[in-house]
Amino acid sequence: MTDNENNDSHVLTSYNDVKIVERNNIKSEVDKNLMNVKVYKKRWFILFIFCLSCGINYISYAQYSIITNIVTRYYGVSTTAVEWTMMIYLLIYIPLVIPATNFFEKIGLKWSMILSIGCVTIGSWIKAFSVAPDRFHIAFIGQFISATMMVFYASAPTRVAANWFPSDQVSTATSLGIFGSLLGIALGFYIPPIVIKNHENLDKIGEEMQLLNYIYSGITTVTAVFVIVFFKEEPELPPSAAQALLKVNRIENQDSFIAPLKRLFTNKYFLLLFNSHGLNVGVYNATATLLNQFYITHFPNGEEEAGQIGLLIILTGMLGAVCFGLLVDKTHRYKSVAIVAYFLSLLAQILFAIALNVEVKWLVFASGIFLGFSLSGYYALGYELCVEYTYPESEFMTVGILIVSSDIYGILLVTILGELWTVYGEIVAHIGLCSALVIGFIITIFTKDEQRRENARKSTLYTNVSTREEIINKQNSNI
Repeated sequence: MTDNENNDSHVLTSYNDVKIVERNNIKSEVDKNLMNVKVYKKRWFILFIFCLSCGINYISYAQYSIITNIVTRYYGVSTTAVEWTMMIYLLIYIPLVIPATNFFEKIGLKWSMILSIGCVTIGSWIKAFSVAPDRFHIAFIGQFISATMMVFYASAPTRVAANWFPSDQVSTATSLGIFGSLLGIALGFYIPPIVIKNHENLDKIGEEMQLLNYIYSGITTVTAVFVIVFFKEEPELPPSAAQALLKVNRIENQDSFIAPLKRLFTNKYFLLLFNSHGLNVGVYNATATLLNQFYITHFPNGEEEAGQIGLLIILTGMLGAVCFGLLVDKTHRYKSVAIVAYFLSLLAQILFAIALNVEVKWLVFASGIFLGFSLSGYYALGYELCVEYTYPESEFMTVGILIVSSDIYGILLVTILGELWTVYGEIVAHIGLCSALVIGFIITIFTKDEQRRENARKSTLYTNVSTREEIINKQNSNI
């Protein structure tokens, strides 16, 4: 390689702060492959396909539970059985996350997407054959198959963002990926009550259930075709210096799955985030689960209004996720933004409790909007904090395990606060939710502002190396 060939395009050669592989190994690998950094316009289309696929999976999340009274009448099952069609999404995640993450790492992002949307499609069509009063078990099987893919979709936004987006857009892209999940959940709450009505005639209910299942199955099938035809694992060239370095690391180091796990659970910053993020999102899940009881306690026969508040919480949560993602991309002040988001979450939870107890409807709706914006804003931010604290470990693994914390804390909060509410009253439940946020807020304050991925980007050195096309053009111009 001549001196003249060292002046055109940027190629990553080394970095100082994060020791991924030995400097000489990095340089030799980079020199051999000429890993130019490039940002592709196609990245937005790839993100759209992912968001669409993710939303389709989550649209079935509350398909049955949002119309529990209708489903129990039609199938002749208990409310508990119907609630399990929703709870299965949370509970199945915990035992599957580690083996599934290992499997997804082996087959790659594209085949993980194909497998995931394939399973969701199969689950949707199984539910299309479940419309008969004696076929609830078939509906549950279809729901179960779809729920298993939450392991992939919950962990994938950070990987898609890192693979395709430059450093100053990664947080925004991650937030938009989570936006797809939240939009799917919102539609899942909104659509079933519109399509399926509580008719006296069970046959009429069955016809409307069949229509809804056919709609879901058709959309899922079309989405699966889009994924198979258009989705790509990653661009030909990495979009950022940090991602280029990470790619070299994966080439040079073929760790077993156990070694990264050991590093993860000895990473004190990740362990602190595991608890602070788990408490925040756990409060979000607990509030959503107890929302109907909270509202009806003060406003009898207000089931429909409680559902509207739930929808508003999700919709404003999407806005919060994107806003906090943009803020982090612009400032790169991860800890500061996290503290602000956590404080707003605590303030919103307090205002929501006050609004309910003073029994002012407009104030309950307003505080619900504020609550959704702040809690979901931190929810998305936690993913980015996780990647920063654990870089260069796999995003699939680190984010996947982080999500376990929210499931664990959510189940614990719902169980414990439900019992406390029964014995001591509603106020104790509100105090419990606010106390959980106070603990998480304190943990966030005392967590160091560790930015491993950002430091890798800043400290990366470049050497100018001409691409083959540029060398040929230069030779032609000299002739």
